[in-house]
Amino acid sequence: MKTWHEGGILVVACVFLYLTGSGDVPFYTRGEPREGLVVREMLRTGDWLVPTRPGGDLAKKPPLYYWAAATTMTLLPDPPERAMRLPSVLLGTAGVLVTWAAARRALPAGAALPAALILATSFEWARAASSARVDMALAAPLAFVLAAWTAALALPGVGPGRLLVVAILAAALGVLGKGPIALALPALAAGTLLALRTHRPAALRLRPATTLLAAAALAALWYGAAFARQGWAFVDVVARENVQRFLDTDAANTGHAHGPLYLLGLGLVGILPWTPIVSLAWAAPRSLVKALSAAWVITGCLFFMLATSKRSVYLLPLYPALALLVAGGATSPGGDGRARAIARMGARTYPVVLGGIAALAAAAAFGLDVSAPIRPLLKSQDRESALALTAAARDATPLILLLAVATTGAAIAATRARRDDAWPRLVLVIGAVFVAWIAFFNGVLHPAIGRGRSMREFLAHVGTIVPPDRTLYARFPPDPAVRFYAPRELVPWRNDSAAGSYVLLWEEDWRGIRDERGESLEVVAVSDAIRSRHGHLTLVRAPAGRVRRAPETARSPSESDSAPGLRTYHE
Repeated sequence: MKTWHEGGILVVACVFLYLTGSGDVPFYTRGEPREGLVVREMLRTGDWLVPTRPGGDLAKKPPLYYWAAATTMTLLPDPPERAMRLPSVLLGTAGVLVTWAAARRALPAGAALPAALILATSFEWARAASSARVDMALAAPLAFVLAAWTAALALPGVGPGRLLVVAILAAALGVLGKGPIALALPALAAGTLLALRTHRPAALRLRPATTLLAAAALAALWYGAAFARQGWAFVDVVARENVQRFLDTDAANTGHAHGPLYLLGLGLVGILPWTPIVSLAWAAPRSLVKALSAAWVITGCLFFMLATSKRSVYLLPLYPALALLVAGGATSPGGDGRARAIARMGARTYPVVLGGIAALAAAAAFGLDVSAPIRPLLKSQDRESALALTAAARDATPLILLLAVATTGAAIAATRARRDDAWPRLVLVIGAVFVAWIAFFNGVLHPAIGRGRSMREFLAHVGTIVPPDRTLYARFPPDPAVRFYAPRELVPWRNDSAAGSYVLLWEEDWRGIRDERGESLEVVAVSDAIRSRHGHLTLVRAPAGRVRRAPETARSPSESDSAPGLRTYHE
């Protein structure tokens, strides 16, 4: 296949994977709107040097993502969700394309497109590339560092100048994306090669010391300017996020403390749908490129296993190297026979899984409620999401039927590819069907989940209730999504002020307080959506005088879909 054909296929695939539904899915978790508040504060104040949150608290991460998102919010402000997610979309796509370019130069013929598809469709990469989070601001630049070093090893006759510049600039951007970890991961991989006598001459060609020291010097320009502006408060944030988070999550107050093997399971989930054939990474023939990619993955895993704080996205920078290894094993004859045997066993699951997906899709297309058997086992919020998915699927019946037919064909094609040991063909089949299903989920199903869990619609309704000249109060600190979608700036409510004014309270707070007469606060409107452990979001009128704790709090909102005495504004 011609180069431009493969490149075009990958760009189209990434658009479907990451951009579909990006403006239709409202924020319904804490992470995305929290980053959105930082970007809005940058645009409001015009101060782009050191990102801060509303109220002046420093953002926990360096500025690269915030700079990019502020730019997209300025150029393409509507819808804001798409503007906030667009930097991750672009970075994720760039990471896929540079991995493809590296594979074309370093792997056997026919391996580049499979390598790029493995990376593009991996669950964790696809999720990060479609989220308004900072994680792609680290993973994509490090993909460029890996690609530059891979090309330097694969093409020893090519002058190192351009590749060195690419690696330096990419590593510097990684530091501006998520901190010094962008230097630590390449240093560990290069240090491993330097420690191996057989690979030391090749590793020296990468000029790792020059690359990482120059990148550190470039990134230090911003760190120095930020310190000059914010002083030791900035140093405290950097130390807490990059040192204490690694050593002691309690001291850093960052959470996510887990044992050494915690990331193993998350990694196997994160590389789906390629987990069944990941053993092909060991089947790749020995080469300098394989040594670099293996060192990149192994040392990165060990580093994160030793850290006290662990999240699945921490493994994201390792995915490009893993994709190169799996694609190398898939397109190289011979290699480790046991690794191939394990992959053959794993590949048997593909026709079965695809057949099951096709059967469920066909059943849904013909009107069966496929979520009914599991709904009694779910929590109330998840039951509502299952019902929303069922309704959305019913509205998309022709598309689901088409996907069911295509998935059936993919199951047959996967069976033949497995039987023929045609691994590249198997990767293309699985990659294509998952591009289609991920795009369908993001464009049809995920918006239904988001609308059911987000406060966006309710807070827009609040904007029609509260007069423009009235202050809107809330308990502080407010939920990031509530603050992001609030029709105006929220003001702290101090329990004994603003009689008759409007206050946003979670149901659990509303249940637990009374006015001076011992009565519940007057409810004006209640959200349809429910937040776990908090219940509905309510708009209430503040009473005269102080409020006090209820003598006996009613049952937890998590035990009921709606609180006694509360009715959502749609009821």
